Amino acid sequence: NLNKAGKVKPQHDFKAQMEKAIAIIVQEEQNVAEKAKTALMEEATAAVTAEFGSSKELQKAALDSAIAKIKGTAKAGEDPVQATFIQFFKNKAADAAKSDDGSEAAAQRAALVHKLNATAKNEGFFFQLDANGQPKMVV
Repeated sequence: NLNKAGKVKPQHDFKAQMEKAIAIIVQEEQNVAEKAKTALMEEATAAVTAEFGSSKELQKAALDSAIAKIKGTAKAGEDPVQATFIQFFKNKAADAAKSDDGSEAAAQRAALVHKLNATAKNEGFFFQLDANGQPKMVV
């Protein structure tokens, strides 16, 4: 029976190591997404605030819209602040589509591989990842 347990234990250890690696990947992806979302919202807020600060037309339109909402006469879809934010995000998406060369994703992958390899080395995993993120067994 010890022989059977000796055969199963490495498989169990490997499964636990893979689960830990996947948990690290999930956590890292959540962190990156949250940082990107926060940075994007800060940039959008700053841009829209600057645009409203420099445009009397936008200020008047926002004030008129707020008064109309208070009176209950506002029409749906006529919010200049919301429209300015939407335009900012449309422009940002267009800029991102033009300049997406994959370098940011490659840098994130390299950082993740480095973090996973550090964990694998410290905890004696049966594998490490190469530069492409492919697992290689450690003997």
